[in-house]
Amino acid sequence: MAEPDPFHHPPDGILRPHTLPRGGLSRHANPLSLLILSTVVTLGLSGVLGHAGMQRDTYRADGPPHSLDVEMPTTIRTGDFYETRLRVRAGSDIATLRIGVPAALWREVTINAMVPQPESESSDGERFQLDFGPLAAGKERLVKISAQVNPRLHGTLSGELEVMDGDRVLLRAPRQMRVLP
Repeated sequence: MAEPDPFHHPPDGILRPHTLPRGGLSRHANPLSLLILSTVVTLGLSGVLGHAGMQRDTYRADGPPHSLDVEMPTTIRTGDFYETRLRVRAGSDIATLRIGVPAALWREVTINAMVPQPESESSDGERFQLDFGPLAAGKERLVKISAQVNPRLHGTLSGELEVMDGDRVLLRAPRQMRVLP
């Protein structure tokens, strides 16, 4: 007696209708899945589900005779790189230009570079103080800070930037940055 050929018998659970060719739409993928995928991709690219890039804002603090322009993101995603630009205009001589950055504004933020580098840096636990030396009346100092939001951060960072002459506060600029997941 000859052994049955395993190639002529389908595996258990596979019946003859399973092996017959299909006709119509049943032989193709469901078009609904392609429609859903296309909708999600279109919404993602349009920015409707969340801003595709960061939202930037320029804030100006004026206090006779000085001014401070702060350009930084107001909304950003976690893990993103960003720049902050501080432009200080001196209406009168500033013996020691000091910029105070609240520690709360840089919580879970990595500072990658600062141009120009401050002459000295210090912190009292609540505020970072960056000393840039003298600034003559009518001159301005532009400070560019490159940073990255650490991946585990989400929520809102806020605080007041300060422009000082030594320990005397000349200007305050309240800033806030919303970090999305």
